Amino acid sequence: MKMVFFFLFPMIVSFAGDHGFSGTASERHKAMAEYYTPPREELSWWDNPYMTGDWWGARNRLAREGVTFGLTYVTDLAANIYGGKAKGFAYAGSFGFDMNVDFGKFTPLKGFSFYTSVVWRTGTSLSADKIGNQYPVQQVYGGQNVRLNELYLKEVFLDEYLILKGGRLNGGNDFLQSELYYKFMNNGFDGNPIAIFFNTPFTAYPNATWGVVMEFRPYFKRILAKVAAYVAQEDVAANRYHGLNWSFHGSDGALLITEWAYQVNQLKGDTGYPGNYRAGAFYLTGSKGDKYLGGSYHGNYGYYFLIDQMVYQSSHSDRGLTPFVALLCAPKDRNLFPFFVASGLVYQGLFPSRPKDYTNLGFIYGKYSTDMRKGEEIAKQVGISYKFGNMPQNFEALIELNHWFQINPWFVIMPDLQYVINPKGFGTIKNAWVIGAQISLTL
Repeated sequence: MKMVFFFLFPMIVSFAGDHGFSGTASERHKAMAEYYTPPREELSWWDNPYMTGDWWGARNRLAREGVTFGLTYVTDLAANIYGGKAKGFAYAGSFGFDMNVDFGKFTPLKGFSFYTSVVWRTGTSLSADKIGNQYPVQQVYGGQNVRLNELYLKEVFLDEYLILKGGRLNGGNDFLQSELYYKFMNNGFDGNPIAIFFNTPFTAYPNATWGVVMEFRPYFKRILAKVAAYVAQEDVAANRYHGLNWSFHGSDGALLITEWAYQVNQLKGDTGYPGNYRAGAFYLTGSKGDKYLGGSYHGNYGYYFLIDQMVYQSSHSDRGLTPFVALLCAPKDRNLFPFFVASGLVYQGLFPSRPKDYTNLGFIYGKYSTDMRKGEEIAKQVGISYKFGNMPQNFEALIELNHWFQINPWFVIMPDLQYVINPKGFGTIKNAWVIGAQISLTL
């Protein structure tokens, strides 16, 4: 049953969020508060950071009282023009609403805040219906209904040297996270490396579970450390719950996770190329089941490394080339993807006349468990029933190329090309060419 869940999971829920919501809620609401709190003249509709503007002064008044609202809409349009199971087209859309209340603005509770978000998703999956591959080509497909996402309280101490939050949380907002991943349309990149979802009941936008997170900076300011515990429920993302499965009982116990980051050239006064070097590990306390080649296990674990480092910078400090790589590893006797790598190049401002654009090239490779493959091969050869199937799987890979056109502060169009290699790892589905576009509005 557990492995059936792993195979179906990518087609029924979202692994990650759209670029406007997942992982950047604090930064976005901080930016909104900084923009709307000071008295200012309203910019033109085209030049405003938000499509719907100041709401006749309401956003400005609310921001001064510590209340900010975010609205986004993202759509992924994709067509399979060659290969896969069949040619076809699919649309997926995601409308998000979130709210942050800073209690420190109107009470003595400085640093204390409340956050919540709601998501409405529509559309169909090209990967499920026409290609048959493992890494969904539309990152906003999943959870196609209206659902409550996060709902938590947060406290900031010591000028952000210590942050605590607890409630309904997305694990993907705090771990295995980089702004660079949101420059892609394939869900293998955006917004977390996808293998974590196949191997564990990890949650990401638009799905949340109960959890607590502590983020702190040790004495050495360039290090950022995080530790967290989440309730690990396999069915928390089921559409029938609409995000309201609030049980504290996790079928896999608790997901314990930590991540340590060394941040290069990101302090005030730094002038060198910025970079991030992260290492993390997780453990599932209650996970249990059958190993691929016999025997059983109790508990599951894995570890990962995330690196991004700017290597070229133009005379304008915010423009340049940043490579990244994400490497995830887990035991091969119980995990679908014991080895997974996502890597890419992100170039901001490749064309001098368009400094806010991004040109992005990415590659994904996921190796299916060799233990599982051995079991599948034996089952195929002798014609016996094997609970993990009898179609040996090797690997799936993907290449994506796109260009992020920042049309104005609230409007993005990203034409996209993807090449799906060895869909689902069977060797029986033709490699597929997918063309499409992602359109994003910050409302």
